[in-house]
Amino acid sequence: MGYKHHFKDTFLLDVLEAVNLVKIEVHRPTETAASATETEESKHSQDLEADASDSVKHNSSYEKDPFLVDWEGENDVDNPLNWKRGKKALVVFEMMLLTTTTYMGASIYTPGQEFIQQEFNVGHVVGTLNLSLYVLGYGLGPIVFSPLSEVASIGRQQIYIITLFFFMIFQVGAATVHNIGGLIVIRFISGVLCSPSLATGGGTMGDIIKPEIVSVFIGLWAIGAVAAPVIAPLLGAAMTVAKNWRYVFWLLMWISAFTLILLVCLFPETQHQNILHRRARRLRKQTGDNRYYTKQERADAQIEVSAFLKEVFVRPFLIMALEPAVLAFDIYIALCYGAFYLFFEAFPIVFIGIYHFTLVEMGLAYMGFCVGCLIAYAALLVYLAKYIGPKFQKGTFTPEDFLPLSMAVCWALPLSLFLFGWTARVHWILPIISEMFFVLNVFNLFQSAFAYLAICYPRYIASVFASNGFCRSVFACAFPLFGQAMYNNLGSEKYPVGWGSSLIGFFSIGLAIIPFVFYKYGPQMRGRSRYAN
Repeated sequence: MGYKHHFKDTFLLDVLEAVNLVKIEVHRPTETAASATETEESKHSQDLEADASDSVKHNSSYEKDPFLVDWEGENDVDNPLNWKRGKKALVVFEMMLLTTTTYMGASIYTPGQEFIQQEFNVGHVVGTLNLSLYVLGYGLGPIVFSPLSEVASIGRQQIYIITLFFFMIFQVGAATVHNIGGLIVIRFISGVLCSPSLATGGGTMGDIIKPEIVSVFIGLWAIGAVAAPVIAPLLGAAMTVAKNWRYVFWLLMWISAFTLILLVCLFPETQHQNILHRRARRLRKQTGDNRYYTKQERADAQIEVSAFLKEVFVRPFLIMALEPAVLAFDIYIALCYGAFYLFFEAFPIVFIGIYHFTLVEMGLAYMGFCVGCLIAYAALLVYLAKYIGPKFQKGTFTPEDFLPLSMAVCWALPLSLFLFGWTARVHWILPIISEMFFVLNVFNLFQSAFAYLAICYPRYIASVFASNGFCRSVFACAFPLFGQAMYNNLGSEKYPVGWGSSLIGFFSIGLAIIPFVFYKYGPQMRGRSRYAN
């Protein structure tokens, strides 16, 4: 009763149920069995009578349909918002683990890049494609996976697990490949496969956490997204030094396998409409009556393929082109993302070239980002508690109320880039301190901008986030490719990354005005928008 009751919508029980090794009983909707077996004619007659006598209570044909499968009241135990705290905590942990596992894949190979280039006899730019195309892959993946996860018959869990399985398999290919072309293709596909956790992880948090506190848990989940790519170089360096670069991918495969087993056994479906779809499917199988259905099943059945493809491939770019807020924050966040991945080019120049760190010591130098992430999350919690919470309770909350958070930390990004670029040779701790300022800005800019856009465009949030993911991944793909050339051409012998970092810093100063503009003029712009709420 325990496991089957609490985890009946896990992938493992789905498989066992499909082959009839497990049977999960569900109750019929609250109507009586007699009403459920009435003829369509008598049901229609009774509906008309009920509507005539009580038009307020029965204002919809759905309310009188005994075959409509919906939540059994506000306290339905299958509703993820009503799950026990322990089950919710497990889901949050699993999402953090999944995000960390797949996000590690981007940078875990970077300590071994020189060895890869030597073995395959290729230059630095070709070697860097293994990082750039991975990042581009997880920018393209959400364009497809985000809308798919909202389809009632698919949900989120299957996408997470199936893509993670193939992600794990492709790490075996990366560990055994014998040509650079094959490795680059594998890295790109791996990036696409890792994208669901990044695309819909926030949606999973929203499935199980009530709106007034969901930002707290999205921030907690985001710690995994930020920490993973900066922990990965330390693990990659350890494996490269102890064995060789191929063992980096074996390590990633084993981490993926552990995460996969945990999710298969203990990760329940969280998408509300998919849970109702499962309930309707079980009722159809249990009763032999195919008339049980959910509203979303009916809505999905009416969607044309052309309309779906338009939503997936056209709307994200249309909204980005027509909505100033979407375009502005896409560019701002994309610059931050590109600057973040530029550090993977700058770190070897600074910490190995100037401070003569070993590979493992350079991996430890990334820990400044982790410390900064904790500081940034603490700042987010204070802001939510002291500013957002009271406004939410009073009912005076507006989308623009999230923007002062990014306004308050806008100085930290240019400061971090200038500090990193011009304090090399002073002491190695100063570039590491600059990492903390970098994350203080970027972490809270992400939280602030995403919350603002989600509230402004609730109907089109998947398209808004897909456009943002595409933009930031394009920047993150491109920046490492020109990073070394930029540092070589702009740098001096004493300050090799000074002017290169400053160039990005100057751009960040110009973009820092964006949250201020939308804080003041956002309501007027939303009033003229065809997409905003």
